[in-house]
Amino acid sequence: MAYFLELVSYQRHAIPYFTWDDEEECRKFGSKAFGFSSGFWVDPQAVPKSAYQERDKRVPDVFPMPGCNAVNQRFKDLVEEFDPGVHQFFPIELRNKAGDPLADNYYVFNCMVSVDTVLVKESGLQWEIDEPSGQSFLDILTFKHDMVLSRPAIGGRHLWQGLYLQPISSGGVFCSDAFQKELKKRKIRFLDQKHCTEVDDEWKPEDNIQPILDWEAEHGLHEGHRSWKRAQTLKERGRLEL
Repeated sequence: MAYFLELVSYQRHAIPYFTWDDEEECRKFGSKAFGFSSGFWVDPQAVPKSAYQERDKRVPDVFPMPGCNAVNQRFKDLVEEFDPGVHQFFPIELRNKAGDPLADNYYVFNCMVSVDTVLVKESGLQWEIDEPSGQSFLDILTFKHDMVLSRPAIGGRHLWQGLYLQPISSGGVFCSDAFQKELKKRKIRFLDQKHCTEVDDEWKPEDNIQPILDWEAEHGLHEGHRSWKRAQTLKERGRLEL
């Protein structure tokens, strides 16, 4: 089994209401915001550094921040146990409504692995055509589709995002069954967790993303798409890893 994890942003108990200190810095972050993860390298200088709480509310282990997320030391420690040195954690300084620093350490988390594991046919997904570009696309909706994943494509990964086949969400991430079990055991809250079925079928581009590849072969990478963002990161930085 595997799971898809998303920020719980629609339940009041999961939102502690923080605001970034530097409004200008936050505006610059703007289009670079990524919810729970981007899947690619993010410049640490682009992420805001400190924030204050607007309401007296309990601060959970994982919660939404304006444009991204915050995770505490327990979540970071868990990720490092499963994927040591793989993902990005940007330290942020958080203060409560009274202005006092929070006792725990908090970070903005960014998953650094993007690989396609969703099997289109087995998940019951249907291709659609964007107008007027004519580009094929898939809307993967976690509340609607039961995602079926290729076990061989997952390999030994514990946290990852899709490259072409990423559910529409606030930057959600896939995780292994082992990671989810430990997340639950340690009572790290709050993340929405959707079960994904794993099968032994091999993931092949021609069976799952050929319509996108055909369009890109004729028109080039679509600006703003994850494949385009990945190519831009490689072009600007030369590598995706830390």
